[in-house]
Amino acid sequence: MSQLQKKEYVRNMFAGISKRYDFLNHLLSLEKDKYWRRFAVSKLPRGYIIDVCSGTGDVAIEASKNNRVIASDFCYEMLQLCRPKLEKKDIKNVSCIQNDAENLSFKDGTFDGAIVAFGIRNVADIKKALSEMNRVVRKGGNIVILEFSLPENKVFRSFYYFYFKKILPLVGAIISKRDDPYNYLPASVMAFPKRNEFVELMKDAGISHVEYFDLTFGIVTVYVGHCNGENSVGKECVF
Repeated sequence: MSQLQKKEYVRNMFAGISKRYDFLNHLLSLEKDKYWRRFAVSKLPRGYIIDVCSGTGDVAIEASKNNRVIASDFCYEMLQLCRPKLEKKDIKNVSCIQNDAENLSFKDGTFDGAIVAFGIRNVADIKKALSEMNRVVRKGGNIVILEFSLPENKVFRSFYYFYFKKILPLVGAIISKRDDPYNYLPASVMAFPKRNEFVELMKDAGISHVEYFDLTFGIVTVYVGHCNGENSVGKECVF
């Protein structure tokens, strides 16, 4: 599959499951996804934040408690579900913008921090997306990536593989009435770079001082890096 083909496949896939996306996230993660997002958001600086691959906006909403936020996603159908959430919660400091992670329409150094949750492995050109995040964040700002990982404990990994490859796709297909997204999920996680490999990929994209935190027995990992300022001219914005 070419990068262009992957981009269109991912866009159409998420458009197709958008209405069931939140419910399935909470169900299949046993509600752990809420904790994972809170932890990731806690690694952001306060100020002006961009949530890349925002989807239905759960991370943007969490980040909005202390920040002004741009919720950015290339899938229109997902963003359409973000807006009613903002209205229901009367959140005024989040703006939804349809934007491609590989070509963000913002000036260098616009933001104090950038975050992407469960979206970076779906991007066709991961390094380009990371470089774009580095570009639009000011010098010294944080870049936070929350993504699924493979558990390193061999005993737990065997149980996890069974759930991830057998149970999750079955439940996802029954509820969403589509089997391709929940077969894609484990396949995409298996193909995603290992922790140290992804750290190096972030560094190659110009992000410095990268560290990572494993959560829930290594099911997910939060990567935190700093913008090195080579492309950033923005000033810190805290309110």
